[in-house]
Amino acid sequence: MLTSFARPLAVWSRPAALLALGLPLLLACSKTEDSAPAQPSVAYGPTVQVGGGSARGFVAADAAGKPAEIGLALTESALAGLPTAAVSPMFDVALPPSAAAGQLPFDHISLGWNPLGHDPAPTYSAPHFDVHFYLQSMAAQHTITLDDPKGDIFPAAGLLPTGYVTAPNAAPARTSPMMGRHWVDPTSPEYAPGGTFTHTFVYGTYDGHVTFLEPMLTKAMLVPAVGVEQAIKQPAAHEATGKYYPTKYTIRHDAGTHEYLITMKDMVLR
Repeated sequence: MLTSFARPLAVWSRPAALLALGLPLLLACSKTEDSAPAQPSVAYGPTVQVGGGSARGFVAADAAGKPAEIGLALTESALAGLPTAAVSPMFDVALPPSAAAGQLPFDHISLGWNPLGHDPAPTYSAPHFDVHFYLQSMAAQHTITLDDPKGDIFPAAGLLPTGYVTAPNAAPARTSPMMGRHWVDPTSPEYAPGGTFTHTFVYGTYDGHVTFLEPMLTKAMLVPAVGVEQAIKQPAAHEATGKYYPTKYTIRHDAGTHEYLITMKDMVLR
């Protein structure tokens, strides 16, 4: 009788032993997966055709999910086949609907291409790109007209960096259609005697609000060796609080994706 029960006992005890060994292993794996640290991430918006290539907006987040960088990625091939007409084309670029993007004050990006440059000449006569990061909706931006009287309504003191200026209300400093009023830093290198424009940073306003931040750069500087990181002059206050604002802008090349990146980074919660 003892012999007849010994075999079934052995059959049942082997799976039990395996279960006993496997359960701690499964628990250990589960614990490892649950405790895996969060990683930085990048979210991309839809692509827009530009020249012979494309552009796309992106927002990078740190491991905690906070926005680390916002930018425009322009493919190398976009630099070929760009329009040559004097009228500057504009390309609207949407941002990704990410959690990090929602913590920024920006609504969308508009890429402007200026094959013949623009006023004031000759300072900005070189073929160049205007990369507007808008703090207003695309619909509102598109309603702005040339010499729009709301462009003459300036923001409250402190909402623009100290020293930034806009010229009197006359061409070429008038309110630009689908953009607004532009404000420049007269201490930028292009305004120095004998200075040359390669890149600069512009603020934009409309109807009493700061409506865009704008890195501006020549087409000629977009070569794989480009590497610019520049501080952004800061205003004393921001109209929209509880958002992350950039303190630097960059112009660089990504050899892996064959894209030029025009970005703003080093975010600070205001």
